[in-house]
Amino acid sequence: MDTQAAGLGFGSIQEVNALGREAAHAVYARLVPAELAARLGVGPLGFGSDGRRLLSITAPADQPWVRVEVRSRAEDRDPTLLIDVEMWAAAVPELAFVQITDPGAPRYGIDRAENGDDTLFGTTARNLEEERRAMKDGLAPGQVRPGLRLLSRVVEAMEDFCRLIGKDVFLIEPLFYHSAILYERRGCGYLMGRETMDEIHAGFGEAGRLRAALDGSSPFRQPGAERTVRGRSWALHDGVARFGGVKMYKLVGRAAGVSTFPDAVY
Repeated sequence: MDTQAAGLGFGSIQEVNALGREAAHAVYARLVPAELAARLGVGPLGFGSDGRRLLSITAPADQPWVRVEVRSRAEDRDPTLLIDVEMWAAAVPELAFVQITDPGAPRYGIDRAENGDDTLFGTTARNLEEERRAMKDGLAPGQVRPGLRLLSRVVEAMEDFCRLIGKDVFLIEPLFYHSAILYERRGCGYLMGRETMDEIHAGFGEAGRLRAALDGSSPFRQPGAERTVRGRSWALHDGVARFGGVKMYKLVGRAAGVSTFPDAVY
Protein backbone atom coordinates (compact mmCIF):
# COMPACT_ATOMS: atom_id res chain seq x y z
CA MET A 1 0.00 0.00 0.00
CA ASP A 2 2.93 2.40 0.62
CA THR A 3 4.06 2.19 -3.00
CA GLN A 4 0.50 2.60 -4.25
CA ALA A 5 -0.08 5.60 -2.00
CA ALA A 6 3.17 7.27 -3.02
CA GLY A 7 2.26 6.78 -6.63
CA LEU A 8 -1.13 8.40 -6.11
CA GLY A 9 0.61 11.45 -4.68
CA PHE A 10 -2.15 12.53 -2.32
CA GLY A 11 -1.37 15.07 0.37
CA SER A 12 -4.53 15.58 2.39
CA ILE A 13 -7.21 13.68 4.26
CA GLN A 14 -9.79 14.79 1.70
CA GLU A 15 -7.77 13.12 -1.04
CA VAL A 16 -7.38 9.93 0.99
CA ASN A 17 -11.11 9.88 1.78
CA ALA A 18 -11.88 10.23 -1.93
CA LEU A 19 -9.92 7.06 -2.73
CA GLY A 20 -12.88 4.87 -1.77
CA ARG A 21 -13.58 2.71 1.24
CA GLU A 22 -11.06 -0.09 0.70
CA ALA A 23 -8.09 2.09 -0.25
CA ALA A 24 -8.79 4.65 2.48
CA HIS A 25 -9.11 1.84 5.04
CA ALA A 26 -5.68 0.55 4.07
CA VAL A 27 -4.16 4.00 4.60
CA TYR A 28 -5.87 4.79 7.89
CA ALA A 29 -5.22 1.36 9.37
CA ARG A 30 -1.63 2.59 9.68
CA LEU A 31 -2.78 4.85 12.52
CA VAL A 32 -3.33 1.77 14.71
CA PRO A 33 -0.08 0.79 16.45
CA ALA A 34 0.93 -2.72 15.43
CA GLU A 35 1.48 -3.59 19.10
CA LEU A 36 -2.15 -2.83 19.91
CA ALA A 37 -3.52 -4.64 16.85
CA ALA A 38 -1.53 -7.75 17.82
CA ARG A 39 -2.65 -7.52 21.45
CA LEU A 40 -6.32 -7.36 20.46
CA GLY A 41 -6.07 -9.84 17.61
CA VAL A 42 -7.10 -7.36 14.93
CA GLY A 43 -6.43 -8.78 11.48
CA PRO A 44 -5.24 -6.81 8.42
CA LEU A 45 -8.83 -6.19 7.30
CA GLY A 46 -9.97 -5.09 10.75
CA PHE A 47 -11.69 -8.28 11.91
CA GLY A 48 -11.07 -10.35 15.01
CA SER A 49 -10.61 -14.10 15.20
CA ASP A 50 -14.39 -14.54 15.52
CA GLY A 51 -14.99 -12.73 12.24
CA ARG A 52 -16.49 -9.65 13.88
CA ARG A 53 -15.22 -6.17 13.04
CA LEU A 54 -12.91 -4.64 15.65
CA LEU A 55 -11.48 -1.80 13.57
CA SER A 56 -13.94 0.85 12.42
CA ILE A 57 -12.94 3.75 10.18
CA THR A 58 -15.21 6.69 9.43
CA ALA A 59 -13.88 8.75 6.52
CA PRO A 60 -16.60 10.71 4.67
CA ALA A 61 -15.59 11.34 1.08
CA ASP A 62 -16.46 15.05 1.24
CA GLN A 63 -14.95 15.82 4.67
CA PRO A 64 -11.41 16.72 5.86
CA TRP A 65 -11.43 14.34 8.84
CA VAL A 66 -11.25 10.70 9.79
CA ARG A 67 -12.12 8.75 12.93
CA VAL A 68 -10.41 5.45 13.74
CA GLU A 69 -11.83 3.19 16.46
CA VAL A 70 -10.49 -0.13 17.70
CA ARG A 71 -12.35 -2.33 20.17
CA SER A 72 -11.26 -5.40 22.06
CA ARG A 73 -14.69 -6.90 21.39
CA ALA A 74 -17.25 -5.81 18.83
CA GLU A 75 -19.87 -5.20 21.52
CA ASP A 76 -17.66 -3.02 23.77
CA ARG A 77 -19.17 0.33 24.69
CA ASP A 78 -15.86 2.15 24.61
CA PRO A 79 -13.18 1.79 21.96
CA THR A 80 -9.80 0.72 23.26
CA LEU A 81 -8.33 3.24 20.86
CA LEU A 82 -10.08 6.29 19.42
CA ILE A 83 -8.22 8.66 17.11
CA ASP A 84 -9.58 11.72 15.33
CA VAL A 85 -7.41 13.30 12.62
CA GLU A 86 -8.35 16.35 10.61
CA MET A 87 -6.72 18.86 8.29
CA TRP A 88 -5.82 22.20 9.82
CA ALA A 89 -4.89 25.46 8.11
CA ALA A 90 -2.28 25.25 5.33
CA ALA A 91 -3.15 21.58 4.80
CA VAL A 92 -1.38 20.45 7.97
CA PRO A 93 -2.79 17.30 9.62
CA GLU A 94 -3.89 17.55 13.23
CA LEU A 95 -4.17 14.77 15.78
CA ALA A 96 -7.37 16.27 17.14
CA PHE A 97 -8.28 13.67 19.75
CA VAL A 98 -6.79 10.50 21.20
CA GLN A 99 -8.32 8.18 23.77
CA ILE A 100 -6.64 4.96 24.88
CA THR A 101 -8.38 2.80 27.46
CA ASP A 102 -7.77 -0.53 29.12
CA PRO A 103 -10.90 -2.54 28.27
CA GLY A 104 -10.42 -4.79 31.30
CA ALA A 105 -10.19 -1.99 33.86
CA PRO A 106 -13.04 -0.45 35.89
CA ARG A 107 -14.98 2.33 34.20
CA TYR A 108 -15.66 5.79 35.60
CA GLY A 109 -18.66 7.71 34.32
CA ILE A 110 -16.99 11.10 34.01
CA ASP A 111 -18.37 11.40 30.47
CA ARG A 112 -22.00 11.66 31.61
CA ALA A 113 -23.52 14.19 33.98
CA GLU A 114 -25.89 13.02 36.69
CA ASN A 115 -28.83 13.88 34.39
CA GLY A 116 -27.34 11.77 31.60
CA ASP A 117 -26.06 14.61 29.44
CA ASP A 118 -22.76 14.16 27.62
CA THR A 119 -20.00 16.06 29.43
CA LEU A 120 -17.52 15.76 26.53
CA PHE A 121 -15.14 14.06 28.95
CA GLY A 122 -15.71 16.72 31.59
CA THR A 123 -14.96 19.70 29.36
CA THR A 124 -18.53 21.10 29.15
CA ALA A 125 -20.05 19.68 32.36
CA ARG A 126 -18.87 17.57 35.25
CA ASN A 127 -19.92 14.50 37.17
CA LEU A 128 -18.19 15.30 40.44
CA GLU A 129 -18.86 11.98 42.16
CA GLU A 130 -17.38 9.99 39.28
CA GLU A 131 -14.46 12.39 38.99
CA ARG A 132 -13.71 11.95 42.69
CA ARG A 133 -13.70 8.18 42.21
CA ALA A 134 -11.45 8.44 39.17
CA MET A 135 -8.98 10.77 40.89
CA LYS A 136 -8.87 8.58 44.00
CA ASP A 137 -7.97 5.58 41.85
CA GLY A 138 -5.16 7.37 40.05
CA LEU A 139 -6.79 8.56 36.85
CA ALA A 140 -6.42 12.01 35.32
CA PRO A 141 -9.18 14.35 34.09
CA GLY A 142 -11.00 13.08 31.03
CA GLN A 143 -10.21 9.41 31.60
CA VAL A 144 -13.05 6.89 31.74
CA ARG A 145 -10.59 4.03 32.25
CA PRO A 146 -6.85 3.73 32.84
CA GLY A 147 -4.75 3.84 29.70
CA LEU A 148 -2.41 1.27 28.18
CA ARG A 149 0.79 3.35 28.00
CA LEU A 150 0.62 3.40 24.20
CA LEU A 151 0.62 7.14 23.48
CA SER A 152 4.20 6.98 22.20
CA ARG A 153 3.15 4.30 19.72
CA VAL A 154 0.23 6.44 18.55
CA VAL A 155 2.56 9.39 17.98
CA GLU A 156 4.91 7.14 16.01
CA ALA A 157 1.99 5.82 13.94
CA MET A 158 0.91 9.39 13.22
CA GLU A 159 4.44 10.19 12.07
CA ASP A 160 4.31 7.22 9.68
CA PHE A 161 0.96 8.45 8.35
CA CYS A 162 2.44 11.91 7.76
CA ARG A 163 5.33 10.42 5.81
CA LEU A 164 2.81 8.58 3.68
CA ILE A 165 0.97 11.77 2.74
CA GLY A 166 4.13 13.81 2.35
CA LYS A 167 3.93 15.93 5.51
CA ASP A 168 6.81 16.65 7.87
CA VAL A 169 4.79 18.05 10.77
CA PHE A 170 1.45 17.52 12.47
CA LEU A 171 -0.43 19.43 15.14
CA ILE A 172 -2.01 18.39 18.44
CA GLU A 173 -4.56 20.16 20.61
CA PRO A 174 -4.34 18.82 24.16
CA LEU A 175 -7.60 19.04 26.09
CA PHE A 176 -5.95 18.91 29.51
CA TYR A 177 -2.74 20.04 31.18
CA HIS A 178 -1.50 16.52 31.73
CA SER A 179 -2.06 15.75 28.04
CA ALA A 180 0.27 18.59 27.07
CA ILE A 181 2.97 17.29 29.42
CA LEU A 182 2.62 13.78 28.02
CA TYR A 183 3.03 15.11 24.48
CA GLU A 184 6.07 17.13 25.57
CA ARG A 185 7.67 13.89 26.73
CA ARG A 186 7.08 12.46 23.26
CA GLY A 187 8.95 15.19 21.46
CA CYS A 188 6.20 17.73 20.83
CA GLY A 189 6.64 21.49 21.02
CA TYR A 190 4.29 24.46 21.24
CA LEU A 191 2.83 26.36 18.32
CA MET A 192 0.66 28.34 20.75
CA GLY A 193 0.37 28.32 24.52
CA ARG A 194 3.96 27.91 25.70
CA GLU A 195 3.50 31.04 27.82
CA THR A 196 0.39 29.49 29.37
CA MET A 197 2.33 26.38 30.34
CA ASP A 198 5.19 28.41 31.81
CA GLU A 199 2.75 30.55 33.80
CA ILE A 200 1.08 27.45 35.18
CA HIS A 201 4.42 26.03 36.25
CA ALA A 202 5.35 29.28 37.95
CA GLY A 203 1.91 29.48 39.58
CA PHE A 204 2.39 26.07 41.18
CA GLY A 205 5.85 27.05 42.40
CA GLU A 206 6.68 28.18 45.90
CA ALA A 207 4.58 31.24 46.82
CA GLY A 208 2.72 30.93 43.51
CA ARG A 209 -0.96 31.85 43.34
CA LEU A 210 -1.99 28.41 42.07
CA ARG A 211 -0.23 26.67 44.92
CA ALA A 212 -2.04 28.99 47.33
CA ALA A 213 -5.33 27.85 45.77
CA LEU A 214 -4.58 24.27 46.84
CA ASP A 215 -6.36 24.95 50.10
CA GLY A 216 -8.40 21.78 50.53
CA SER A 217 -11.62 23.56 49.58
CA SER A 218 -12.47 20.69 47.21
CA PRO A 219 -11.14 17.14 46.77
CA PHE A 220 -9.35 18.37 43.63
CA ARG A 221 -7.46 21.17 45.40
CA GLN A 222 -5.47 19.34 48.03
CA PRO A 223 -2.14 20.68 49.33
CA GLY A 224 0.72 18.88 47.62
CA ALA A 225 -1.12 18.48 44.31
CA GLU A 226 1.42 20.83 42.74
CA ARG A 227 4.08 18.12 42.96
CA THR A 228 2.58 15.88 40.29
CA VAL A 229 1.33 16.35 36.74
CA ARG A 230 -1.92 14.60 37.59
CA GLY A 231 -2.47 16.66 40.74
CA ARG A 232 -1.95 19.90 38.85
CA SER A 233 -4.26 18.76 36.07
CA TRP A 234 -7.10 17.99 38.48
CA ALA A 235 -6.69 21.37 40.18
CA LEU A 236 -6.77 23.15 36.84
CA HIS A 237 -9.78 21.10 35.80
CA ASP A 238 -11.43 22.26 39.03
CA GLY A 239 -10.91 25.87 38.05
CA VAL A 240 -7.84 27.18 39.87
CA ALA A 241 -6.81 28.60 36.48
CA ARG A 242 -7.94 28.31 32.89
CA PHE A 243 -6.25 25.78 30.65
CA GLY A 244 -6.85 26.40 26.97
CA GLY A 245 -5.53 27.96 23.80
CA VAL A 246 -2.70 25.42 23.64
CA LYS A 247 -1.71 24.06 20.26
CA MET A 248 1.28 21.75 19.89
CA TYR A 249 3.26 20.37 16.98
CA LYS A 250 5.40 17.33 16.26
CA LEU A 251 8.12 17.35 13.63
CA VAL A 252 8.32 13.97 11.95
CA GLY A 253 11.43 12.17 13.14
CA ARG A 254 12.57 15.04 15.38
CA ALA A 255 12.01 15.91 19.04
CA ALA A 256 11.38 19.48 20.15
CA GLY A 257 13.13 18.99 23.48
CA VAL A 258 10.62 21.08 25.44
CA SER A 259 9.85 20.64 29.14
CA THR A 260 7.57 23.06 31.00
CA PHE A 261 7.55 20.93 34.17
CA PRO A 262 11.14 19.73 34.64
CA ASP A 263 11.60 16.54 36.65
CA ALA A 264 7.85 16.08 36.75
CA VAL A 265 6.30 13.07 38.44
CA TYR A 266 3.10 11.97 36.76
